[in-house]
Amino acid sequence: MDQALVFHDVVLDESTAPLSLAVPACALVALITSRQDESDRLVRLMLGLTKPGAGSVVTLGEDVAAASEKDLNRLRRLVAVVHPNGGLVSNLKVWENLVLPLEYHSSLPPAEIEARGLASLRRVGYPGGLMELPGHLSLYERRLIGLARAMLTEPRLILYSAILAGLRASESSAIISTLLEFHREDPQRTTLFITPNQELIAGIPFDSRIFLNGSAHDKRG
Repeated sequence: MDQALVFHDVVLDESTAPLSLAVPACALVALITSRQDESDRLVRLMLGLTKPGAGSVVTLGEDVAAASEKDLNRLRRLVAVVHPNGGLVSNLKVWENLVLPLEYHSSLPPAEIEARGLASLRRVGYPGGLMELPGHLSLYERRLIGLARAMLTEPRLILYSAILAGLRASESSAIISTLLEFHREDPQRTTLFITPNQELIAGIPFDSRIFLNGSAHDKRG
């Protein structure tokens, strides 16, 4: 499979031209949008949570608009998303949020889940408690938990939506270092940053950058 994601003549709304783009498989790619709500909608389209008004979206070879619910569930287990707020369930504690995907979608014994969860937290450098609720965490801490949870699933495609927005420089640097290491561990993994602010990702060595405003497309570097 040469492309991890393909949008073909996708209509986002009546005020914009149909969108076509391709994200190469096994690459580190930046997708620069015009605003955060556009980023959010693209993520939902990629996962089949929203269907395009026209056109097609193919994620990891699956046409999400035509896929059955069973196929979509299988696909979503191959894709991990780190949302701007970490994507945590507000009434679940840190530990419960972290291991939720493994408890639902793996047959690992509890001891193995615990070992993997603790290792993932150490890897991202999470400094807080395990029994905290997300509302008590800082933005940085919520994103660390979201990142640790995404890494636990060993995804083929990982999506980072505005993961660096609102952070201090030291926090951004720590997250970038961790996720670049994670990307390089698996040559079959595709990593996609989706953000309306290209300045925040200026120093990341992307294989390609895709601009949705028409100023550039699939620009190397």
